[in-house]
Amino acid sequence: MDSCLTRTHRWAGALFLALILEPFRCGVPTTSAAAAQLPPAIIITEGNTNQRFRYLFGGVGSDEREAMEERAKGYNVKLVFAEKHGAFISGVTVVLATAKGAEVAALKTEGPWFYIQLPPGDYAVKATFKGETKQIKNLTVPRDKRVQQVLIWDLAEPSSKE
Repeated sequence: MDSCLTRTHRWAGALFLALILEPFRCGVPTTSAAAAQLPPAIIITEGNTNQRFRYLFGGVGSDEREAMEERAKGYNVKLVFAEKHGAFISGVTVVLATAKGAEVAALKTEGPWFYIQLPPGDYAVKATFKGETKQIKNLTVPRDKRVQQVLIWDLAEPSSKE
């Protein structure tokens, strides 16, 4: 009887271990081919400034930029942030003001594309990245047309002379 109980315990223990360890392969979760082929997440930030102007930013990946173009049809200002050699830049602090100096928006973008819906008029733009500020002193926003500006930073490392 004791040997029968011991065999039963061994068999139950082996079954228990097999059931516990198999799905996780000793703690490493399995990945299916379908999961490995999922596109990256699309993260687009939408909001309103304190003055209630709608804005939208993002565009880190090509899928995200494509989705933004669809959402941005009602926006009349588009700013693009890039490095001199062509790479897009994220994390730019943007400040927009009216021609009279009243602040319209002040925020930090996560993505190289920034859209905002503004009333027709003249605006000033300051965009700061890594301590370097780019300015557009007179951005004219017409009534029924989108305005696009590209702000470019020269981020090249200074060359060392030998």
